[in-house]
Amino acid sequence: MKKRLLGLLLSLTLAAGMLAGCGSKAQEPAAPAESEPAQEEAKEPAETPAEGKVYRIGVSTQAWKYEFIKNMVNALNALDDEMDNIELILVDSEDSVEKQLSDVDTMIAQNVDGILLNCLSLEGSSAAVEACKNAGIPLVEFISYTENEDYATFVGTDVKSSGIMAMDMVAETIGESGKVFELQGIVGHTAQINRGAGIAEALEKYPDIELVETQSGEFDKNKSMEVVDAWLAKYPAGEIDAIVAHNDQMALGAMNACKAANRTEIKIVGIDGDGEALQAVIDGEMAGTVLDYCEEECRLAVEEMVSILEGNEPKKQILADYVPVSTVEKAQEFMTLRSGE
Repeated sequence: MKKRLLGLLLSLTLAAGMLAGCGSKAQEPAAPAESEPAQEEAKEPAETPAEGKVYRIGVSTQAWKYEFIKNMVNALNALDDEMDNIELILVDSEDSVEKQLSDVDTMIAQNVDGILLNCLSLEGSSAAVEACKNAGIPLVEFISYTENEDYATFVGTDVKSSGIMAMDMVAETIGESGKVFELQGIVGHTAQINRGAGIAEALEKYPDIELVETQSGEFDKNKSMEVVDAWLAKYPAGEIDAIVAHNDQMALGAMNACKAANRTEIKIVGIDGDGEALQAVIDGEMAGTVLDYCEEECRLAVEEMVSILEGNEPKKQILADYVPVSTVEKAQEFMTLRSGE
């Protein structure tokens, strides 16, 4: 349902000026709607969910400036509009662990029924779990998780499987034979570790594929372009069949380097399902991307919270599948979904 006055009051309490998303793609996440007249805020209490109970659920997320988080926030806003039994109160952590913890404390003080946490820090955001437990408020973590596992349920993905899917897609595009190069994320990052492990595991199935070089592109488009420029100078045509990247920004950097060097025969696969990567698949400039279906993860997280609030036992862990996207039709499907058309 539409945001109520509580959402606006909470936003004002949390910060004097919440930063809006400022990424390079598409529109910013929809902000909470204008409040309705104060007299409409009060609701008749219901004895059971079937009689009209509306659950007020606080949602603390990573910074809205990133495209993936924008997609996530837009998905949550859509669920809020569609589901009559929830009121989501969305708050941007602005990439500050301290603000995220403060936001959660304020939600607890506002007596929300439950909290969804897209945590910013594995270790630093763990204090929010303890705060919710002490307050007797159920906490569902989604997409990212804390070191403290004393939450009700985690909803997300098996990150390693995205690496497996990406490598399988590469193998398919080069006929299970050839020379492959790997662009890693920031070394030591959870995604770098798990996606790299998935790629390595998948490679064991393809004895005729050689992994020639692996180098970090730091999840960055420009950095990965520099790395690939060096590879292209070192290896002549016919010596690089494909490049697999731990995220789409690096894949796009690789694509730009290959285009500039007129080496467009090289197949490129990324991970995340960014809009620019989906468009590159449509245009035939990337072989594919493994899409992190955040819209589905958000739906599962909200449904799990409602289930818990209605008295059901937490499921502890719910995993959504990644979606391999290697065709124009599939890429267009998700472009349309995320454009809101």
